[in-house]
Amino acid sequence: MNAMKTAMAIALVAGTTSAMAAEAAPAANPLAQVKADAVKTASAVKTNTAAAAKKAAAKTVAVKDATVKTAVNVKDAAAAETAEVKDAAVKTAVDVKDAAAAKTAEVKDAVAAKAEAVEAAEVKAPVMTAEAQKACAETCAEKTAEAAKAQTEEKKGFFSWFKKKAA
Repeated sequence: MNAMKTAMAIALVAGTTSAMAAEAAPAANPLAQVKADAVKTASAVKTNTAAAAKKAAAKTVAVKDATVKTAVNVKDAAAAETAEVKDAAVKTAVDVKDAAAAKTAEVKDAVAAKAEAVEAAEVKAPVMTAEAQKACAETCAEKTAEAAKAQTEEKKGFFSWFKKKAA
């Protein structure tokens, strides 16, 4: 019975070993198996690398397109803003010019009016000046006479007081 058990155990071990060997190494040559695995790995790496490169290229193109679009939008906005600023500056310059022209016309009219008034005054001035000089001379003479009279009276009054005190 021991012999039978031993024979069955040997057969069982041999059968499982050969089944395992057939599964584990389908190729007869282990070096060929390693080369086949290396080729499969290299092929997988090439496929993954190509896919990654395509993905990166697509992403780069998308980023470039977005950057170009943003730059165009910024340029358009800057151009519009520049046009608005230019229009505002032109409008301001025109308004200032118009205001200056109006002010100049106003000043010109005022100067002309003053010149006419001065010419009219110059015509009357000699007559008025002569009359004013006569009136001023009379007034000045009267005031001078009154001032002299007042001083004389003061002197008399001052000394007369002393005279009264002395007497």
